[in-house]
Amino acid sequence: MRLVLIDAGGTISAVDHGGGFEGGQLPEATLAAPRDVVPDLQLDVRTVYRGLSEAMAFDDAMRVVRAIQAAAQEPDVDGILVAHGTDAMEETAFLATLTLSLDKPVVFTGAQHTPVEADYDGLDNLTLAVRALAEGRATGSGPLIAFGGRLLTGWRARKVHAQALTAFGPIDADISEAETAARSRIPCHAPSEDVEIIALGLGASGRMVRAAAKGGVRGLILQAMGCGNASDDVVVAVREAMQAGCLVAVASSCFEGEAIPYYASGRRLEEAGALFMKELDPRRARVVLACALGDGRSPDQARAIVKDWL
Repeated sequence: MRLVLIDAGGTISAVDHGGGFEGGQLPEATLAAPRDVVPDLQLDVRTVYRGLSEAMAFDDAMRVVRAIQAAAQEPDVDGILVAHGTDAMEETAFLATLTLSLDKPVVFTGAQHTPVEADYDGLDNLTLAVRALAEGRATGSGPLIAFGGRLLTGWRARKVHAQALTAFGPIDADISEAETAARSRIPCHAPSEDVEIIALGLGASGRMVRAAAKGGVRGLILQAMGCGNASDDVVVAVREAMQAGCLVAVASSCFEGEAIPYYASGRRLEEAGALFMKELDPRRARVVLACALGDGRSPDQARAIVKDWL
């Protein structure tokens, strides 16, 4: 069995040079772990990113995606592993799900603790990922995340705990609930980096929306309240941003349910031109908007792509 391991940095390979943990190289002990699962394993390691994932930009994530695509096109490759930082893992996995049509299984994994810590979980997570590939459990479900004893769909998995070894959820993100097959792809070579998220809370005004639009942001995800609700001033600011050429989309701050224009403020946001992103969480909504606005597309072109995809 031949697997390609794409090394994209993160805690699974982090080192401390005295100023805190930063990106390093996958330890030999970690790379040896998969051979305990598949004795005749051929493991081809390809490093595409060396840092921690909180420092990644879309360009870095796309290097990972392109490496996945290149490996998938090699006829003798049976599957692809991606060792990735946990902070942005869900976004890179979703980016691969959104942009690639794959006929090879892909599994992302990583760690919450570093190789020098006694409770280093990188070995167990990488072993879980390799076992899923070897047993065929990762086939036909799109990119997956193997973490903390669970195999989750890249479509739904989110980092739900900052420190726990079982960092990813929610419960219904297991591969038995995978929804990737029904979704179309958004072809994109260079997602727009000019897409931001603004979170709303009690008494939130439209000042951050106005500042983002004035600062040249091309796309904006409004992490709205409830079904996708906002104050009157936010609605006015969204209308102004849309008129200035900034594409605005609305996602719910809730962990379950959808962003839909149900209440009056939501309907006014929709009338102003904002797109409601349904069940997508704000970070995945940002990935969709960045891909739609990528490759030099205009806001109108991007809007049509997102509406068609939804």
